[in-house]
Amino acid sequence: MTMNETLLEIRGLKKYFPLRGGFISGERGTIRAVDGVDLEIRRGETLGLVGESGCGKTTLGRLIMRLEKPTGGSIRFAGEEILAWRGAALKSYRGKVQMIFQDPYSSLNPRKTAGGIIGEPLVIHDPGSREKRKARLNELAAVVGLDEEQMSRYPHQFSGGQRQRIGIARALILNPSLIVADEPVSALDVSIQAQILNLMKRLQQDFALTYLLITHDLRVVRHMSDRIAVMYLGRIVELGAADAVCGRSGHPYTKALISAIPVAGPTSRTERVILSGEMPSPAAPPPGCSFHPRCPFRTEGCDQREPLLREMDPGHWVACHSSHISPHMKGGL
Repeated sequence: MTMNETLLEIRGLKKYFPLRGGFISGERGTIRAVDGVDLEIRRGETLGLVGESGCGKTTLGRLIMRLEKPTGGSIRFAGEEILAWRGAALKSYRGKVQMIFQDPYSSLNPRKTAGGIIGEPLVIHDPGSREKRKARLNELAAVVGLDEEQMSRYPHQFSGGQRQRIGIARALILNPSLIVADEPVSALDVSIQAQILNLMKRLQQDFALTYLLITHDLRVVRHMSDRIAVMYLGRIVELGAADAVCGRSGHPYTKALISAIPVAGPTSRTERVILSGEMPSPAAPPPGCSFHPRCPFRTEGCDQREPLLREMDPGHWVACHSSHISPHMKGGL
């Protein structure tokens, strides 16, 4: 297995939602949740997708899972276009691509036991014998730190961390290639977050998993990711190796996110980048560069032309017009 092999390839992906106004205003429009995303996820890697709430991260994950129908673009898995798949082909794809949800409290059926929740994908995708399913169920339970006796309990009888372990076991039971993890620890206590993240790292090694890790927490994404993609208002504005994006960030938005990470130690100091205003509505994105109203480096023309991703360093791409990034940037991706 090599991390240079592309497992999932996204080109020009868009998801627009119609905006239907209220009875009085009658306002109509379009919410551009995902607005022309190009992205590759390499086999065996963890790609962190980071950005503010409302930037389109979760919608992108749902598009990959085929839980939403895209407005336009392409998604290729292992070299094959998936958007036209129906029936058996789509069912097979969903066995290979699984999701870990954000909230371990609402993502588990309260009327099913832990064993029923974890084993349900086997019933749907690979019936087999009852003994075979039970053996696989107990195997996965042990792998995530649960025991056979707990399989007869219901979700309300577990802690938040245990519930997320159930969700992880459910995602693993079909031996998927790719797992989309949508804010997998944001609903957990800080003391439990590290346990779940370390579990995910160990499982990635043991089961040769590929992760798309969706989060707003740069501390999490830096700890977990091989590469990081930064998303703003439906678009990717920076992409590169985790060390490069966090240590030599090129986009002003990424710089602001990095500067907001708390630094340990009373004598440690970071230069905080303060952004003006708030993220615009995806129903009314600004012209040109969508970040320009908040950008401390904006120049003439930023409000007229949309920047393309350009290569700042080998494998490190930034979408910005500003000359402060690098005098040696290459052409568009």
